[in-house]
Amino acid sequence: MSGQSNGENSRPKKEISYDPSQHLSLDEVKILDEKYVLNTYARMPVAFIYGSGEFLYDTEGKEYIDFLSGIAVTSLGHANADLNEVLQNQSELIWHSSNLFYNPQQALLARALIDITYPGKVFFCNSGTEANEAAIKIMRAWGVQNSSASKKKSIILSLKNSFHGRTFGAMSITGQDKIHNGFGDLMQDIAYIEVNNVKELEKNFNENVCGIILEPVLGEGGVIPLTREFIQKARQLSSEYKAILVMDEIQTGVGRTGSYFAYQNYDLVPDIVTVAKGLAGGFPIGAVIVGQKYCNVLQSGMHGSTFGGNHLATAVGYEVLRTIESSKILANVTEMSNYFFEKLNNLKEAYPDRIEKVQGMGLLIGVVLSNNRPARPLVQKALEKQLIIGRAGENVIRLAPPLIVRKTTIDKAIQKIEEIIQEI
Repeated sequence: MSGQSNGENSRPKKEISYDPSQHLSLDEVKILDEKYVLNTYARMPVAFIYGSGEFLYDTEGKEYIDFLSGIAVTSLGHANADLNEVLQNQSELIWHSSNLFYNPQQALLARALIDITYPGKVFFCNSGTEANEAAIKIMRAWGVQNSSASKKKSIILSLKNSFHGRTFGAMSITGQDKIHNGFGDLMQDIAYIEVNNVKELEKNFNENVCGIILEPVLGEGGVIPLTREFIQKARQLSSEYKAILVMDEIQTGVGRTGSYFAYQNYDLVPDIVTVAKGLAGGFPIGAVIVGQKYCNVLQSGMHGSTFGGNHLATAVGYEVLRTIESSKILANVTEMSNYFFEKLNNLKEAYPDRIEKVQGMGLLIGVVLSNNRPARPLVQKALEKQLIIGRAGENVIRLAPPLIVRKTTIDKAIQKIEEIIQEI
């Protein structure tokens, strides 16, 4: 399979014949959803039927620019021809055999992940929160193995306003009260540090710390990049106190920042990297990349996953990495990021009373609204203009276009963003 760069799907996809009469209407979908689906999400008033590249199409056939990518998941766009072919071919061979047996696709993807990171081994699961749960267990197991009668090495450090997932352990290390509320007592021995506050980091680090988990760019917390000083100090202190440094790259990994992983922009090597979202371009998968020093912390039987690393998910994950390499996707991310930041900063200069600043890294971008204006109404207005964006925190617009995005699509999105900014 040959690939093309410049933001195009690597091969043409088949034309999709869409007939709205063959599908449920939006009203019919809403009725079923409200009656049968647990109400844990505030839905936007649209249902999508199919996608192509940077675009999604709803039940009426309307075209939307997708600059959220399923929250940084559909990394190579929708209906990527190469991913479709690999998924179809693998589905005709074997889907699942369990981790009781060797798995060729899993082994190949593990090798590819190690090749683009550092020496070590990989554990596969199904999501980002599962990856972070595994990282928690490694940190705590390491702490138990290095504790003594006089020293309990059990504290995990995290950041205020961080987000690491919705399961109990991942929720506990998330630094947001709104995520914690309503569930009773959470995990103990968790300390939260102010973002980029080096003094507070130094104050909280001691021999009782078993690990620290950081998002190189806080996603849900406002698309805030960590400073080089802060992240390198975390590396230094982790080494000094024999604690595990975990980089949560669920949202920033697999090319989103212009490198395979965001930590690679900071000239350091973490001990563990957690990854999910864009790893299989929309197919559910998660992974934990563990450095050599910590590969034996979890022994056989201490952790596992029924579906993790199945043949389908790992075959598609391998194809995502192959396509990123062969189609020079990282170069496209860097070029499109520079272009997008330039256009957004031009808007900031034109509307200083409405846009405070533009921040982020690569194609994970936050537009901070002035005077703490709420972002949700702008997300809704953008959807009305057939542009899909998100929010991060209360007053930050989150933009995460697919890594194959083109300048022409960015220009169309900028026009729509300017329109909604003017309507503030």
